[in-house]
Amino acid sequence: MPIYFIRSAQVDQGHIIIRDQLTHHLRDVLRVEEGEILSLVDEQPKRYAARLIESSRSQLVLEIVREESPPPPLLPALHLGVGLLKGEKMEWVIQKATELGVARLTPLMTERAVVRPKSDRIAHQQERWLKIVTEAAQQSGRWTVPKLDPPMAFKDFLAESRGNGLKFFFWEGAPPTSPQAEIASALKAFPKEGTLLIGPEGGWEKKEVDAAAEAGYRLLSLGSRVLRAETAVLAALAIVQYEIESRG
Repeated sequence: MPIYFIRSAQVDQGHIIIRDQLTHHLRDVLRVEEGEILSLVDEQPKRYAARLIESSRSQLVLEIVREESPPPPLLPALHLGVGLLKGEKMEWVIQKATELGVARLTPLMTERAVVRPKSDRIAHQQERWLKIVTEAAQQSGRWTVPKLDPPMAFKDFLAESRGNGLKFFFWEGAPPTSPQAEIASALKAFPKEGTLLIGPEGGWEKKEVDAAAEAGYRLLSLGSRVLRAETAVLAALAIVQYEIESRG
């Protein structure tokens, strides 16, 4: 069942009052009817099962049937840095990375990236990406919306991520062996945070590989086949998330 994000200020004495754009989406797009039960999450986060009891042009009123607190988080919380991709490919990566559970996502300006953000388009693009992230989080039933950064220079990203934690740099030039053993070994230390780096369509420059290694990233391959950037994102996230959940 999809969930919908609200603010705790909308919760009042056993009821949830919705007066924002979600009103139009639920009433006019999804045509939710009185009596139906919806799942909503606020920023605490707390999840509510709530029954629609009143629907009007200005607001929806739901009666809370049940409240839930979040389960313990899966650690490490994953931060994905990915080289900027062209158009719909970047949007697709943002959507799928959200579905696969990343806690934070940073588009990267790398040496071989075909796309270069235009200053007069960044705000609009960020708004569109945030909409994709929010909808993907709702569809996949997440408790939170991942943090989405504006595009960042690769060198600045490395400087920011010089702390401890799991750090993997996926590169087609690494030895073509399965990354499973390396990932499982790194997870034995139970790090709270993890960072994954995936390059753009054109791959990584050697100086970027060297800089990442110097910053403490393990250089990993995804096997003998050269994958498209968007495919590599899914493969890397799926492998790492599987190993995280398998510890459990």
